[in-house]
This record gives sequence, structure tokens and C-alpha cells, in this order.
Amino acid sequence: MNSNEIEGTIKDVAGQAQNAIGDAFGNNKMKLDGVVESIKGKAQDAYGKAQDAYGKARDKARELADDAPEYIDRARETGKRYADKSVETVKTTVQEQPVATLLGGVAVGFLLGWLINSRRS
Repeated sequence: MNSNEIEGTIKDVAGQAQNAIGDAFGNNKMKLDGVVESIKGKAQDAYGKAQDAYGKARDKARELADDAPEYIDRARETGKRYADKSVETVKTTVQEQPVATLLGGVAVGFLLGWLINSRRS
């Protein structure tokens, strides 16, 4: 809570009190002044809350910007691990099932050749 929020709340309460007193005594000017003061207080309180929200958002943005290199490094490491694991899986599959791998390669080649030829026609 900052000074604008505190002062705004005080003005709002004081304005409401002034409005009630003006209403009790039938003093329309005092009543109107109370409403105006209350509105000023609410506006000042809202401004103070906006300042706080802006400050928190600014601090969070700075924190995220400071942490960005670490996140990038983690993403790079994770990507490398997945790539290494994929390479190892393919390598193992080729070594353990060479005939199936060869037939799969031939099938993919045949399919690509057929697709390329069918576009020429």
C-alpha cells in the first residue's frame, strides 16, 4: 500500500462523512462537497493501486528478462538430449533390424518416386 492509496482512502472516508453531515443538516453544499471529496479520494486510491500494479509488473518483467538466458540454456540442453536419444534409437533400430530398415527405406523411396512422377503427368 502506497501513500496515494492511504491518502485516497482517508479522503474517501472524510468525503463520505462530510456528505452524511451535510445530509443530516440539510446543507446541500456540504453534501455536494463531500461527494466530490469522496470521488477524489477514490480516484487517488485507484491511482495508487495502479502504481503498485505497474511496479509489480515492471519487477516481474525484469525478473523474467534476467532469467531468460537460463531458460534458453535449459531448452537447448533438453533439445540436445532429445536429439541424442533419437539418434541413438535410430542407430539401435538399424543395427538390430537391418532388413526391416532397408525395406522401409526402399518403400519410402518408391513412394517419393511415385509422388514425383504423378505430378508430372
